[in-house]
Amino acid sequence: MAFDADARSIVLRRYWQHVIEFALLCVAAVLSMVLGVLLSVLLIKLGAPRESFTVTPAVVVVAVSLLGVVWAEIWYPYRHGGSTPAMRWLGLKITTLRGGEPSLRDYFVRWLLMAVDGLLLGVVGAVLIAVTPRNQRLGDMVAGTVVRRVT
Repeated sequence: MAFDADARSIVLRRYWQHVIEFALLCVAAVLSMVLGVLLSVLLIKLGAPRESFTVTPAVVVVAVSLLGVVWAEIWYPYRHGGSTPAMRWLGLKITTLRGGEPSLRDYFVRWLLMAVDGLLLGVVGAVLIAVTPRNQRLGDMVAGTVVRRVT
């Protein structure tokens, strides 16, 4: 299947977008873990029982990671014209198939289906983006959205 230059550019930019966003979420998870450990140590020094903080760092990491993903994949693009932070840096934008602004529901559907698109370390989504006519992953197809290059 031959790609034109614009389609190839979108595919590569989408791959980089996911790498950047994954890196940002990893940094947020590490920082939240450090915060959780420091908070636990502080509370233990203030007299809280040590046993009650054996799970705290992990809970903080999971909670912050989930909130970070929801913020980056749903709320941020919904409030900022269809682009996640990495998409803004790479000149990409999520739109409906007709070119309009996606609804909050559309972003939620895209995010839910990231569980399928992310299978095999993201290979499922990457292959779909590469082989579909509109360069859509499954989440885009179900939500009726497409990622376009912003000029």
